Amino acid sequence: MKACQVEQSEEVTNFTLFPLQSCAIQEIKENWVGAAVVSPETVMIRAISSKQRKQILDHPLTQRELCILKMIVDGNNNPEIAKKLYINIGTVKAHIRHIFYKLNVSERAQACVLALRSGLVD
Repeated sequence: MKACQVEQSEEVTNFTLFPLQSCAIQEIKENWVGAAVVSPETVMIRAISSKQRKQILDHPLTQRELCILKMIVDGNNNPEIAKKLYINIGTVKAHIRHIFYKLNVSERAQACVLALRSGLVD
């Protein structure tokens, strides 16, 4: 017997937890940002829209940009990124501008959410 069933549409992924896993619902409600419990057994987690997916495919990030995006998601600020990568802070800012442009976002939090939802970073 399966413990979890996954149904995916363009923008929403539904995870249905079967009775043996129902105790996980409370943990998901408490620990998952952006998750909504639709019924006692179904949890919806928003994925990226088709427009966002197209943006990412049309403007792929370089390996360096992916590295910096991962560091942003991990909570590093610009001086910390510059120090860890042995580059100038101005170079970090330029990379971040390119990342924002390619992801079509205007701030770090938006970039982090999109990066995590799309699977660009873990």
